[in-house]
Amino acid sequence: MRRVKGSVYLVPGSPNTLIASKGDELVIVDPGIGVGRADSIAEATAKLGGGRATIVLTHGHTDHLAAAPSAAEALGATVYAPRLCLGIVEDTTLRRLLVYGGLISEKLASMPMVAVRAEALEPGARLPAGARLLPLPGHTPGHSGVVFEEDMVVAAGDAVLGEKVLARFGVPFAADLPGWRRSLEKLLELAEAGYVIVPGHGPVARDKRAKAMVEANMAAADRVVDYVKQAVADHGPLTLDKLAYLATRDLGAAEPTPRQMLLNRTALASVLKLLEEEGYAEPVATEQGPAWKRRNA
Repeated sequence: MRRVKGSVYLVPGSPNTLIASKGDELVIVDPGIGVGRADSIAEATAKLGGGRATIVLTHGHTDHLAAAPSAAEALGATVYAPRLCLGIVEDTTLRRLLVYGGLISEKLASMPMVAVRAEALEPGARLPAGARLLPLPGHTPGHSGVVFEEDMVVAAGDAVLGEKVLARFGVPFAADLPGWRRSLEKLLELAEAGYVIVPGHGPVARDKRAKAMVEANMAAADRVVDYVKQAVADHGPLTLDKLAYLATRDLGAAEPTPRQMLLNRTALASVLKLLEEEGYAEPVATEQGPAWKRRNA
């Protein structure tokens, strides 16, 4: 554990966990995943003097919540999640439908299907330790950051990613990638105002480094949109599955895998929706399945 700023501390990992300690109040953001993770969090809170603990999830993906039940039991804490994420926090079937567009096996998902009972938080909700919930939708519909205003720290969850993560996977996962791009504009404002930005996956960023990280994510989103436009023009009619293969191959540093292609398909579908609404592309029926082509092409 190390101090981020003021009363906010980091338990590093992938994802990162933040702990804010003020008086007798503790707020733990995204307990994470992994053997011993809950124990590490309990040890960190003990070093901070303990107190009444509240666990907040930025969203309902397994890597951010798997340790929550054990951590909640150890600390006597209540788990909270944004209202629009509550369904995927508590139900693993809904989670797979949102993330992968269908029911895939636990083996293919490469993560345990952990369900968590949680209480709902409304957008902008005030939390203990002087924190508030900041809606940052896109990665999931209800994805939210946690802002520690006095200390000027933002637990951004997966609303922003470290540059190495962006480079490895190429297509940032988002149920709504254009919506995720709009949420990055909120984070850019906070970075420019001097807030420390803590991504779910990646290093803590402050000052010019925070602004550069957010801008790199915005550029990655724009690159995906431009890629899809060109792919539809060059290869259309283009099925979503074919687009997922091409984008996974061309945009990321990692070799395409079935899991990564399924994840990318979700984000790419939201880009096709954008291009259809803008009048650039239109869906057509083909023997290979639904496909998209340039409108009037």
